Amino acid sequence: MEKTTIREYAVDDYDRVMAFLERVTTLSHIEEELFENSILIERDGRIVGMISYEIFRGRALIRYFIFDKDVQEEEIVTMYGRFFQKLKERGIRQIFVIISKDIVAELFSDLGFVEFNKDEFFLTEQNIYETKYRDSMVMCYTIES
Repeated sequence: MEKTTIREYAVDDYDRVMAFLERVTTLSHIEEELFENSILIERDGRIVGMISYEIFRGRALIRYFIFDKDVQEEEIVTMYGRFFQKLKERGIRQIFVIISKDIVAELFSDLGFVEFNKDEFFLTEQNIYETKYRDSMVMCYTIES
């Protein structure tokens, strides 16, 4: 039987995370600086899922939320729970995600995210309408203290 663990990224995971992300054909660039802010799903020594974030303006922005097709829903929910726990420990209360596909919006809605007014959403100093994400949806989740 396969052994699955869900845990925070550690430095010795680097090569396995790179191998996992290199299999994702939609990624044109891998942002290694996001690895340290990741929760991983590992099955028999291989990374099969990850969620990571970056902090901007005291809030978290989900950057990678990727998993293999055979990852079970309960594994995703556990990964997501650990992710929220890590953010809560860091004092982060709001988490944002930028979404370009309806099926992904549905998944985040199921996880408790709600649509956020794009007029009030800025990446660095630019309103989202001035970026490549202008046609995307922004969703937000507030962690209860």
